[in-house]
Amino acid sequence: MACIFHIVGKKDTGKTSVIENILREIKKDNFKVAVVKHSHHKLDLAGKDTHRYRNCGSDLILFQEGEEESVLFMPTVFSLTLITLLPVDIILIEGFSNVDIGKKYVINSVNEIEAVSKQLINDIKRECQKTIRGLRLDGVKVEVTSNNALLLTLYNLMKVLGVKNVSSD
Repeated sequence: MACIFHIVGKKDTGKTSVIENILREIKKDNFKVAVVKHSHHKLDLAGKDTHRYRNCGSDLILFQEGEEESVLFMPTVFSLTLITLLPVDIILIEGFSNVDIGKKYVINSVNEIEAVSKQLINDIKRECQKTIRGLRLDGVKVEVTSNNALLLTLYNLMKVLGVKNVSSD
């Protein structure tokens, strides 16, 4: 499972800056990193197609912006329930102050950005490793790493569900 680090603090105290500092540093070590952000702002705007699909009952909406980015809207799923499925080595969570998940760090002001960033970077380098797991596919042992997102997602899903063996007819 990925290392999880949780950054909390009041608005405008530097949470995003801390995460930016961490990303710049740990990406040098080729870690795969996910950021989960809580916001009070709406992403799915009223009147836009994705919002209209949601209002008509779509259970999932996958939005593709050009060739660059995609967003998956899952109206009935709390995002943190999916966290164990993310195919990464490290998960950084911003916000969700009332949720107890991962190792929590509190930032109280912008004056603490550098200190909190350094502490987190040191903890990440000490506690986290690249994800490497073994899985048998069609009888062949396969190394599962964060470099193969789909395979690691499958591995994580099987682990969450307690599945040890899979076969098809």
